[in-house]
Amino acid sequence: MCPMPMEHREHYEVDEHTERQFEEDRVAERENQIGRINGIIWLAFGILEALIGLRVILKLIGANPENAFANFIYTVSHLFLAPFFGLVGEPTSDGSVLEVTSLVAMIFYLLVGLGITRLIYLLMMPTQVRHERTIQRH
Repeated sequence: MCPMPMEHREHYEVDEHTERQFEEDRVAERENQIGRINGIIWLAFGILEALIGLRVILKLIGANPENAFANFIYTVSHLFLAPFFGLVGEPTSDGSVLEVTSLVAMIFYLLVGLGITRLIYLLMMPTQVRHERTIQRH
């Protein structure tokens, strides 16, 4: 003979304070998720900004492009700067180059990073909805 399955039920009474605390915990957890995602995005854009910034400095001081480090920076950053080349003239003096296009690219990528992180916040942050209960008494 098979034992009859037992049904397990639990009943919890939840007051308004507990409901509010649960909602606050849920919002806090979502804010933590948004913070982690935005942190990863800022890390990626920060690395890109540093890479382009190093390129600007190396070009400004007239670093030898045959040097392994300078060559690495120029090669990797070239991919991200390609859309900006030819945008404006590059002032030069005795081997030094002020890459204005790189500075423009840095501003552009900063704005893109700001836009992406704001969009993630707007899409993921739960809206604050106030619940009201109405009790009718006769």
